[in-house]
Amino acid sequence: MRSHERNLKFKSEYFWICLILFFLAGAVLFYPAAAASVLNAGKRCVCVLIPSLYLFSILASLSVRTGLLSILAQPFQKCFRKFLHRDAMLCMILLFSQVGGYPVGAQILHELSRNRIITPEQEQNLLCVCMGSGFGFILGTAGGTLRTALLFWVIISVPNLLWGWFLLRDVYTRNFENPEHPGFVVAFTQSVECAAQAMLKICGMILAFSGFLGILEGVFRQFSIRIPEVIGSILEVSNVTAYLQNGGTLAGAAALLSFGGICVHLQIAAVTENQLKFQKFWLIRIILSGVVYFLGQLIPWNFVEAENTAVSVFLMFSPDQVSFTGNENVIPSICLLVMSVFLLRKHYFFRKH
Repeated sequence: MRSHERNLKFKSEYFWICLILFFLAGAVLFYPAAAASVLNAGKRCVCVLIPSLYLFSILASLSVRTGLLSILAQPFQKCFRKFLHRDAMLCMILLFSQVGGYPVGAQILHELSRNRIITPEQEQNLLCVCMGSGFGFILGTAGGTLRTALLFWVIISVPNLLWGWFLLRDVYTRNFENPEHPGFVVAFTQSVECAAQAMLKICGMILAFSGFLGILEGVFRQFSIRIPEVIGSILEVSNVTAYLQNGGTLAGAAALLSFGGICVHLQIAAVTENQLKFQKFWLIRIILSGVVYFLGQLIPWNFVEAENTAVSVFLMFSPDQVSFTGNENVIPSICLLVMSVFLLRKHYFFRKH
């Protein structure tokens, strides 16, 4: 009986997913605004998202599978616990999550929780702060130069680090030895496979959100209503480029990047297998985004010229211009995807034989 109910539930969910995808595909094919929105999102995925997040996603998975995190933290563990009352490995994860990008911190924390190195409650608390934009993502969406991107990264990361430092007091990892510790080659191959799957999910969700947003924009346009770019950035954070293009402030862009966007939040929920408590998570992210906005208002942005932001880099992302330009370098993304295909084919070959 339970098996029959599970099958019915699966068929029902499958039906609704197919129905949504059918209408979304139809809107993209026959609705110019939705098609342009999806095309621009695809360009952002290829030119910004995959190059900036893919490598860090591989490193995040590899560091847990090989035990690299515990090895690196071991020399500092006694000092951190005795004098700072904090766990060195969790401090490293907090810092790494600010550099790696949005889902990287959640990926590491969930792996540690599954291996019972940290408790589910500790995972929930740290998910709220182990969520950084990542320097590469900021460089591609809001900061067109290293100086601007670095300034964005500092004011976004500092509130996360300070709040995380407070949360980490007297929070320690458990000593755990994985009896099925794989070799480096197997761990690396599995990490690449995991990262490639994560990239496909992330890009798929971004395309879906962009399609729905394009449909909404087209519908509202019929009534001469224009959706503010800040709403699009709250839903899908890579729209912060359009927010800056249309006169948005740099402090506002920093706050939007700190919040991360609903699409990123759903990605984190998927990574943690729907264990994310949204009410607590949203409350802390809103507070930290407000702190980032306040810091952004205090900083004199006068030395950052308009051409230093990513607005000039992504002017090609307009609905009237749908072809790739010479300024977009897709070679890194193509190389990464090709590498994944070869490694996965080799992995599955050895698995079959």
